[in-house]
Amino acid sequence: MATDNKRFSEKHVAPADGRRARQKRGEKRRDARQTASVPTEVEAAPLPDRKPVKPAQKSLRERRQERHRRRLRREGIDPDRPDSRVRPMGVVWISWRWLSASLTVMLLVVLYILLATDLFYIESMAVGGERYLTREQIFQASGVANKHLFWVDPAEVEAKLEENPSIADAQVYIGWPPNMISVLITERNPVMTWQQGDFRVWVDANGIVMFQREERRDLVLVNYIASDEPLGAGATIDRNIIAGALQLKSMFNNIDELLYDDIKGLGFEDGRGWTVWFGTGTNMEMKVAVYDRIVVANPDTLFREIDVSDHDHPVFVERFPTE
Repeated sequence: MATDNKRFSEKHVAPADGRRARQKRGEKRRDARQTASVPTEVEAAPLPDRKPVKPAQKSLRERRQERHRRRLRREGIDPDRPDSRVRPMGVVWISWRWLSASLTVMLLVVLYILLATDLFYIESMAVGGERYLTREQIFQASGVANKHLFWVDPAEVEAKLEENPSIADAQVYIGWPPNMISVLITERNPVMTWQQGDFRVWVDANGIVMFQREERRDLVLVNYIASDEPLGAGATIDRNIIAGALQLKSMFNNIDELLYDDIKGLGFEDGRGWTVWFGTGTNMEMKVAVYDRIVVANPDTLFREIDVSDHDHPVFVERFPTE
């Protein structure tokens, strides 16, 4: 028993009442927290020795770039300058600003030449197909004198030329200097000469009247004996008159001149001393046959006039009528 008490007294404190014991335990816990909150200086242990880290090996692309940079530096070009451009040797670089400025200047020069100079103003033309008309007359009739090439309409010039009674067809071609305009015309072919008094004109197969350009003995001459005003260029004559005159001329080659009357039609002075009238149209052969029968049937009659314009009812007038 004594031994047990002695062991207890060495290792343990005698128990106190409960309140006192709780206070002591609380004080111990507070002391422990305060002790834990105070930092303590701990001597850092030395780091173990480490081997130096080798730099990562550059890629193939990076090595090529580096070699390229060194080559540029040897040529006197700094590749690290941000504002500089690396230009390959032997290659000529053109600035787009200079190129656009040059094009603008060239266009302005071209516009000046086209619009402000006399180079594209028409002062003459190349003409082909003319026979009776002169080039000056055709150029005047075209209406393009002193006109700018860009304002010329070929169809309008063709219509203008075809208004000329002597031109049957016109073709206009636009080109560049010096022959900016070329014209190919087809003139009307006259088949008859129409005379009123001392004024003569030509007439083509369609009856269109045009100016007489020269004397042509091969054309049939028709003398209009009325007192009307002479026909001007551009007027028309009935085609039946033309057809009848051509037929009579082919049947009587020795006749130099035919007559025309508004009522009796075409006729001529017979060498035997009278005038014969055949009218118009294409049935001249029948009328000539009637005329021949009248002359043959009256060999002793001196006619003053024979009218077979209506071959069904021919009329003749004697020079010396007998009662």
